[in-house]
Amino acid sequence: MELESDYNSAQLLSFSAIRQVCERMSGEELERLRRMIEPYLDYRRQLDQFTRRHFAAFCRDACFQTGLSACCGFESIIIFFADQAINYLCSTAVEMDRILALLERTNRTNHCVFLGPEGCLWRVPPITCAMYVCAAAKEKVFGANPETAVGFDEFREAEKPFTRPTQPVLFDQLEKVFMAHGVATSSMWFHRSPGLIRLKRRHGLA
Repeated sequence: MELESDYNSAQLLSFSAIRQVCERMSGEELERLRRMIEPYLDYRRQLDQFTRRHFAAFCRDACFQTGLSACCGFESIIIFFADQAINYLCSTAVEMDRILALLERTNRTNHCVFLGPEGCLWRVPPITCAMYVCAAAKEKVFGANPETAVGFDEFREAEKPFTRPTQPVLFDQLEKVFMAHGVATSSMWFHRSPGLIRLKRRHGLA
């Protein structure tokens, strides 16, 4: 049997560790985690509504149906540990079983391992994916409606309190929760990335 790629292995390790910790947590601990991520989920719901309204038709016709998508290219995205933890907390056991089974196999497609026939298999796709808009989409959508560009910039600013560690942020806090349970994976960028660590130190957070 062929081994999965390094990318798949790293994703599998993180998701498996998250599952193991969550299965050991009490109902009260899990509920506390779900309350912690609720403001972020509200933000993502608003962002999803915005992107569906303004970008979905263009992206479907230009990329998904033609198979030319660069944004869903295999191993082309940065996934944070918090992305994985949030997706796990929002997914059913069946949905997570499907993702884990895919990660245990070699990806023989020319696209992201998480891209299925109907789109992304994640219940809450990584923030890198959610915020990515290619140049062609910007030219088409923003050109036709400049106010959409203003709205998108507002969503970029609204993301920072969750992901930019110039203050205590959700993505860093989620890593800390799982680190306290003994988890240490390569996707814990808020505790591994030199750039993010420098930013945290500059603001007295590390």
